[in-house]
Amino acid sequence: MPLATGTQLGPYEILSLIGKGGMGEVYKARDTRLSRIVALKVSQERFGERFEREARAVAALNHPHICQLYDVGPNYLVMEYVEGEPLKGPLPLERAVLYGGQILEALDHAHRNGITHRDLKPANVLIDAAGHVRVTDFGLAKRLDKESDLTATGEILGSPSFMAPEQVQGDSSTVGVPAD
Repeated sequence: MPLATGTQLGPYEILSLIGKGGMGEVYKARDTRLSRIVALKVSQERFGERFEREARAVAALNHPHICQLYDVGPNYLVMEYVEGEPLKGPLPLERAVLYGGQILEALDHAHRNGITHRDLKPANVLIDAAGHVRVTDFGLAKRLDKESDLTATGEILGSPSFMAPEQVQGDSSTVGVPAD
C-alpha cells in the first residue's frame, strides 16, 4: 500500500510516488534535516535480506553514472534523487553511443568492485537533466567476492526480456563473470 503524501518516514517527508517494482515502492521525498530532495525506496518486508544486500552493493560503488546511496533505514534506502527520465529509444546514433559508453563505464566500475547488476534494463537507466546516464536499482545485484547468493539454485530473477539467453535457461556459469 503506497504511503500518502506528507507521511514522515524517519526524517524524510513523502512528496510523491515515483515508481513501484517487485521489491517495493520508490518515492520522491524531502530530507527534513538537510532540506534536499531524495529518492526513498521502501522495501516490502519479505525482501529484508535482499534489500540489505542492495544497500551494501550500492554503498560500495562511487561513480558518476551510478545513483548514490545516502542513508539506510529499517525498511528503506535513501538514494540520490535524479531529475530525469528512464532511457527510451529509438535514439540518434550519436546519443546511443554516448549513453552506451556511460552505461558501460558504470558497469565496468561495478564489475571491478565485484558487483553484477543482474537487472539492467531501460527502466533502471535514468537520463538526467544534463543528458548523463545514471544506473539505478541494484536490488538484484550479486556481490561476487564477499556474499553468499540469496538466489536459490535454478531460481531466475530479473526481467526476462532483458536477460541473456543463458540466464533465462538457468546457466549461471557465465552470467556476471567479470572479464579479465
